[in-house]
Amino acid sequence: MIKPETIEQVRTSTDIVELVGGYLPLKRVGRNYRGLCPFHSERSPSFYVNPERQTYHCFGCGAGGSAINFVMVTEKLEFPEAVRFLAKRLGITVEEDRMPGRNQALYDACEQAAVFYEQQLARSSSAQAYLERRGLGRETVRRFRLGYAPPGNVLRGQAKRRGLAEVTLVSAGLLVKREEGLTDYFYDRVMFPVFSLSGKVIGFGARVMGDSEPKYLNSPDTAVFRKGDILYGVFQTKAYLREAVPILVEGNFDLLSLVNAGVNHVVAGLGTALTPAQAQLLRRYGGRAIICYDGDSAGRKASRRALEVLLGAGVDPQVALMPDDTDPDDYVRKHGGEGLLALLNQALDFVDYLLAARRLDSVAEQRLAVAELAGLLKLVGDKVTHELYANRIADRFRLDRRSLPQDSGQSAIQSRPRPTGAEERLVGMVAQHQELARQAREMRLSDALDDPALQTVCRLAEEHADDVGYGPGMLIDLIDEEEMRRRLASWTFVDEGRPTDGTLRQVGARMRTVKAGWLRRLADAAYERGDTERADLLNAERSRLLGSAAAERSVRS
Repeated sequence: MIKPETIEQVRTSTDIVELVGGYLPLKRVGRNYRGLCPFHSERSPSFYVNPERQTYHCFGCGAGGSAINFVMVTEKLEFPEAVRFLAKRLGITVEEDRMPGRNQALYDACEQAAVFYEQQLARSSSAQAYLERRGLGRETVRRFRLGYAPPGNVLRGQAKRRGLAEVTLVSAGLLVKREEGLTDYFYDRVMFPVFSLSGKVIGFGARVMGDSEPKYLNSPDTAVFRKGDILYGVFQTKAYLREAVPILVEGNFDLLSLVNAGVNHVVAGLGTALTPAQAQLLRRYGGRAIICYDGDSAGRKASRRALEVLLGAGVDPQVALMPDDTDPDDYVRKHGGEGLLALLNQALDFVDYLLAARRLDSVAEQRLAVAELAGLLKLVGDKVTHELYANRIADRFRLDRRSLPQDSGQSAIQSRPRPTGAEERLVGMVAQHQELARQAREMRLSDALDDPALQTVCRLAEEHADDVGYGPGMLIDLIDEEEMRRRLASWTFVDEGRPTDGTLRQVGARMRTVKAGWLRRLADAAYERGDTERADLLNAERSRLLGSAAAERSVRS
């Protein structure tokens, strides 16, 4: 792990104008620089670089971020590699933090096991022949570090020589206690290492080469591996997921066969139904996904479940219709990558997919279809997308849009209080000015915000308010969500100027007003529960904040 001090040195030493200017011509326009956006085609320049805030933003496509983020996108690097890239340009020595983390022993055990399984694959002609029969090339095997777990307790037998404690191997899910004692958890199986987003081996999937059961086996959940939180292949394919709509498949071999055929924008589940955490992970890569599951009854049911999970996570999904009793692995091996992409181009959105599988001959069947679609529609959080789908459903059945079951023109997600422009402007100022971040921390402003995205930014600002180099560039590099990075970068091009004493008082009053509104909602809820004592305490705190806000406004006036 790179030392935070090194990251900060790289961040503060980088001139974003010089950096971006090495990729495209920039012309000074007032306090900023402008050029043609490198991320989309345009004739009139809408791409701006802010040298003061060290940020960039395109008013055409919405791209935006910090200097490190720019390198990540243009060079297709992950955060640590982007820092090293910039450090090399600047002549800065990258210092690694050698202090072992709490789970370092587990990471080391998983890495050692992955090396062991790779070595065993190289010695097993039967395992190599199996992978060849599955159509996998050597590069794909190498890229995903496939391996082989031999029969017997070979890993346990070599643990001591490799410097691995048996208790650590048990904690990592590599050894298991049985009646006969400690034994290898995986044996006589092809091994698929599972990587974290940063590239650490955190667990394994495994498949038998014959017909014995269970056919597939995953590592048990550990302190570093929870199969519902990660997607197979995401570390190797994430650069491609940003360039094309991600494809979601069910099995490891589905993914490997697609990649082997040159289709790289793909991830796979880990033997369980798609989870909300996996859907949120997928959402980082553009907000869309194509479900490409097996063409049998089980695959269609799994596709239906995945639709619901993806919609609930804010992902706009489509479903590719795989031929009956065919899986993506079979299809791509028969038709090639181009054939699979042609199939994906015909993918259906959730409305068309659900209706394609239904008979709509009677009014009763149509009512059931409308009710199911309306239930999914409530999960769509984006207002425009919600409206478009609602209109499509109504048009499809020739209904008045207002007659859709429980459709009030808003999704369930949107029925919560929406962030106001004033709230966003407030958080934008907190993100850009350290003095305001300290005020926000003192007041715990993040607790009072309605929008989870604004809450995340404000909380980061509060946590890092005393850091050297505080500013929007630092916060952008701490945020995982691409859309939020873009949003934060766009705030830096709103010319608020440096806060004066009067501005600080004004913003402080605004913070207290926002917090008072939140306390009022909490108090109302407490009254409804019959907890009048807590409600009175909350209202007293609310009155104090409103009084402070009024006093600050009177000083300003």
